Amino acid sequence: MAYGYDHDNLRHVVITSTCFAFVLSTTAVGFRIISRIINGSGLFLDDWLIIIGLIFEYGISIAGVVLLYNGLGTHIVELSPEQVAIYLKTLFTGSILYTGCIASIKLSILMLYRRLFPVKTMKYAVNIVSLIVIMWAACGILAGCFVCIPTEKLWHPMIEGGCMNLSKFYYGLQIPNIATDAIILLMPMHIVWNLPISKIQKLGLSGIFILGFLTLIFDIIRLVVLIKLSTQGEDITYNQVPASVWTCIEPAVGIVAACLSNMRPLFKVMHTKVWPRLPSPHATNASSPSDSHVKEKNGWLQQNHRSTGGGGNSPSPRGELNQSPTHNQSTV
Repeated sequence: MAYGYDHDNLRHVVITSTCFAFVLSTTAVGFRIISRIINGSGLFLDDWLIIIGLIFEYGISIAGVVLLYNGLGTHIVELSPEQVAIYLKTLFTGSILYTGCIASIKLSILMLYRRLFPVKTMKYAVNIVSLIVIMWAACGILAGCFVCIPTEKLWHPMIEGGCMNLSKFYYGLQIPNIATDAIILLMPMHIVWNLPISKIQKLGLSGIFILGFLTLIFDIIRLVVLIKLSTQGEDITYNQVPASVWTCIEPAVGIVAACLSNMRPLFKVMHTKVWPRLPSPHATNASSPSDSHVKEKNGWLQQNHRSTGGGGNSPSPRGELNQSPTHNQSTV
């Protein structure tokens, strides 16, 4: 026991990351849909694909909750055989949900490219990369389903059969994932920098796409964590916490990166209609002395007006105020 928490129980780490990923991804897709409503354009194919990706992300989060209730974050020796069986069965769904989620995000971005950049070269590139992503997803899901033959050997290790090398499986799943992420991020750069817009706008558009490199970094981190996991021994319920965290966070960040370029209508409404209405404390403080000065000046003029019977020729230390254009006009 140190630093205020039990190092033999890492459940709090999984709970925090799951909640973070759930809120982040849901908020991003919600803002994207609101932006479509503001534009009145309806939902496009890329929007439906990102919604499918969000549903897969929910599946990953639900699987994480089931794993938590069956030992994730605690040592495997503390669990019953029934809990270990449920844990391994739930873990079996992880590669399917993760691969489906990542594939949906990638296809959503590619369909967005096809809609925003309707040129032949981009269409050909989108078709080729989309086919690669679909093939990668199909192979990843198939390999995940048959990581052990028979499949029951995954949660009943004593039965006859065999399982594939996990390190090779992780390399085969993540390296194409990283490569396609890099290709997808670089695809629109040439077109963006040849658009007839200002350099500031080009930098803004490029910046949105470059934010996707954060997902690429998380891909690499997840691969390193998974390879390390495959060599850490049999205490999987405890050792698997980092892998579980990155499996949940990486798709959520990918969903955010895919949605950012679609939120411009929402940002525009916020900038033009919401921010100007918010009170500024600096503006209030700056205007307070002048407001009190004006009120004091108006009160003095009204009192002086009553004392002189409404005349404008009485001597006054502020007599120049009575020579204003408005006063002269009223006396003509």
